[in-house]
Amino acid sequence: MVTGDAVVLRLDVVMRRVAWAGFVMFGGGGLVAVVLSLFSGSVSGVVFSLLSVAFAGLILIALRKSAGSLVISAAGIAVPEVFDLRWTEVTRLRVYREKRRVGRWMHWWHYRLDWTGSGPEALLEDGEYRYALGHLGGGARLYGALERFAPAGLVSGKDG
Repeated sequence: MVTGDAVVLRLDVVMRRVAWAGFVMFGGGGLVAVVLSLFSGSVSGVVFSLLSVAFAGLILIALRKSAGSLVISAAGIAVPEVFDLRWTEVTRLRVYREKRRVGRWMHWWHYRLDWTGSGPEALLEDGEYRYALGHLGGGARLYGALERFAPAGLVSGKDG
């Protein structure tokens, strides 16, 4: 493996899914309302509908800017400009998969990294180092990247 190799995983937190739902609802609903308002001749309806479409555009811009990346490489784990954790600082790394509920019918899988050792103080939470991750397109990809780059025997997985 070349030292420069790295796997970049997007940090798609659950709020991004909620924001996408809002974008679809406000954008689609706003466009339908614009068409209906134009046919009915309601000026206030057109204005309100265009505001709804504009709000959907703001949600889309926020979604684009909120994306972050988790970089896993032979050197360690990093989120650019947030933290940088080297493999030499970690004694044990675990990947937890937890089912989190949103309302009554919806759920998502939440992946969390939990490690022991030294590392960035920004990640210290209740005496342990943790970093909450969102969906990441599946835990298999996250776990595979960690096992590929971490030293042997350092990574273990656990489903919640």
